[in-house]
Amino acid sequence: MRLAGDCCNNDPEMYQTIWKHLRSDGMPDQAANQLTAEMMTHGADIDSSVEKYERYYDNYRSKGFNEHAAQAMAVESLEGREEAPQESLRFARLNNGDTAGDPRIS
Repeated sequence: MRLAGDCCNNDPEMYQTIWKHLRSDGMPDQAANQLTAEMMTHGADIDSSVEKYERYYDNYRSKGFNEHAAQAMAVESLEGREEAPQESLRFARLNNGDTAGDPRIS
């Protein structure tokens, strides 16, 4: 049993639980594997928001990245090593309609 605040200690059951949760939320296999591994090794400093992942993924796809590259770039952005992708005005309007005050939009 793992107590709140304790490290995961690379427990395979914990890995599977996190991975299944991400997959059930609609995240692709490859991205779920990468994000789960990061969560297991680096803990709570990773944003695991599936909605944010999907937005980043869609943004990278709209910029011309292929499926796997967009997945990897979106996960890197969630990890904090990459900045969130700059959204074009067109992308922002198509995906949410409200662009007022968002500094990521050029």
